[in-house]
Amino acid sequence: MKEHKIRRRCLLPAALCLLLAGCAQQSDDNLYRLPELPREFKNLTSEINEVLSQGAEYCAPLGGENIQNIQLQDMDGDGVVDSAIAFFRMTGEESQPKIYIYRQMGETYELEAVIEGPGTGINYIDYVNLDDSPDKEVVVSWQLSDQLHFLSAYSVSSEQVVELLRTDYTAFKLYDMDRDDNEEVLILNTKPEGGSEVELYDFRDGLMEPDSAAPLSKNIGAVQDEGMRKGYLRDAVPALFVTSELSNGINETSSGQVTDILVWEQKDPNTRKQLRNITLQPESNTSEGTLNIYAALKPTDINQDGILELATSAAVEEYRPSGSAPNFWLNRWSQYDISGTPYYVCTTYYNKQDGWYLILPDEWEGKITLSRSDAAGGGERAVIFSYWDKESGAEPIPFLTIYRLSGSNRVSRASLPGRFRLGDSGEDNPTVIYAAELMDGWDCGLDEAGVREHFRIIQTDWDSFD
Repeated sequence: MKEHKIRRRCLLPAALCLLLAGCAQQSDDNLYRLPELPREFKNLTSEINEVLSQGAEYCAPLGGENIQNIQLQDMDGDGVVDSAIAFFRMTGEESQPKIYIYRQMGETYELEAVIEGPGTGINYIDYVNLDDSPDKEVVVSWQLSDQLHFLSAYSVSSEQVVELLRTDYTAFKLYDMDRDDNEEVLILNTKPEGGSEVELYDFRDGLMEPDSAAPLSKNIGAVQDEGMRKGYLRDAVPALFVTSELSNGINETSSGQVTDILVWEQKDPNTRKQLRNITLQPESNTSEGTLNIYAALKPTDINQDGILELATSAAVEEYRPSGSAPNFWLNRWSQYDISGTPYYVCTTYYNKQDGWYLILPDEWEGKITLSRSDAAGGGERAVIFSYWDKESGAEPIPFLTIYRLSGSNRVSRASLPGRFRLGDSGEDNPTVIYAAELMDGWDCGLDEAGVREHFRIIQTDWDSFD
């Protein structure tokens, strides 16, 4: 499970990490001597070594942001990082993983609590506020097997550890859906026979209790962790975007994906707040407006305004198609309001293979076709945009070519007459350079500066909002 939540994290000093790993500096040369550790870290090292000496081994979480053997946290919310969390299990047997929580008391660390969970490992851990107190709760995904996980949430103090929640899940997210500065827990469970839903848990009467649930589109397949995305609708409304593959296809000849958008809001002032799927059509039990048959594009903040957009794709008609299947697609991006109404934002040509996309001027709609011109060896890959008046029967007129250059002569190729540089892969000595060339024949409305403004390099997290 990957909960992609950006937060300020404190890691152990390098010297402490070396000591905990069993590294000792043997040289007498002062230049190579490890720095003296603060007294409290010496004490923490001693506490941890005592557990290891009893036959334990580290059992760090397998995924998520927090994957270190030892993690420092501000668990009481006072702004001071004064808790250390370590992960162990006993060696030589199939023992359950344990989470040791140490609290700094002056110049020493003392064991505050131990959390022992089911299964053989820890899949994920996070430290969040689930209730109105400043203290953080611990959310843990316990791994029972490769396919089975349990999610638990704990309130931790020196007096006791209270389990607030335990449930199985297919995927989950922690998200402040009602903007009260406390996280809610959203649990997704898919069922082979249909009826998949998302259930929201909120803190109530001392526990995380189920509040309400919303159905997902019918005929969806398994939803992976990355299929659940946190984001915002218009008017800054928090929403959960769940993108699923359609297991039975959209019809007999095509398949695709569908995105359900869920909010936790009142439908009107006379009703209680509930989790609602705002895109689900009651007649078909499917979010028909967010179906995307051809391209697997996730919800993305395509225009970088803080609101997620969804894409619907349409094939580009080619002048001389190379096969029966389309080779090029245009993607129309729309954002949504709380009623599920879409608002068009822009159209892009998205080239995942070459690592870039272009935001197309609206004036190009219905007037262009695309083709490729790749050099032998793969060092130069090119997409050609051409004006095409299909009604006249005339051949397309090329007006823009975008190049991906990766060969040893990429720098000189990017500087050929007529070409101008768009960007690169970002290293000190970039392995990939992107360039473009504008040709006469059709006034596309863009000059060199305009092409650069509309051009984007696809980043590894280009569509991540969490």
